Amino acid sequence: MSCIINNGYTLGCSSIGGVEEVYIGTFAAAATYTLSATNVITGATSAPTVYLFEQDVEYGGLSQTGVFTRENGTVHYDTVLSIKLIELDAALRNTILALGKAPIYAVVKSNTGLFYLLGLETAGRATNGVASLGTAMSDMNGATMEFTFKSQNGAFLMDASVLGTDISIG
Repeated sequence: MSCIINNGYTLGCSSIGGVEEVYIGTFAAAATYTLSATNVITGATSAPTVYLFEQDVEYGGLSQTGVFTRENGTVHYDTVLSIKLIELDAALRNTILALGKAPIYAVVKSNTGLFYLLGLETAGRATNGVASLGTAMSDMNGATMEFTFKSQNGAFLMDASVLGTDISIG
């Protein structure tokens, strides 16, 4: 990819933030992805099954931070996926333990309907998590988790048709 700037940015209509759906699967280095000329994922081969981790409004989040080190001449991106899981029972406890240990990749659907794939270049890992029963009756009974992906190119947009066809949903 060239480092030459050959287009600008036009301010569009207002948008909406947030995450609608999160799908997580075990990272596989053997998975390959087809990219369009604009670097949108249009196909996948050998991508492991992903599983839906339902998120209510304002539960999940996705942020990406550019790490630009001029003195070393390096650029990479730290992408953080955060999820909230309600009702701390035995099944959720075991899921939290597995997520904490596994190398993962994820597909995130934004509230605008766009899909993003995290983990095309490197696996994501759990980097933060809290499980709690709370103190007051109105406190959350469940867990929050964060997964960090470090990669040269960050999160990739993905054509919606890839999920459920090339990437199966369990």
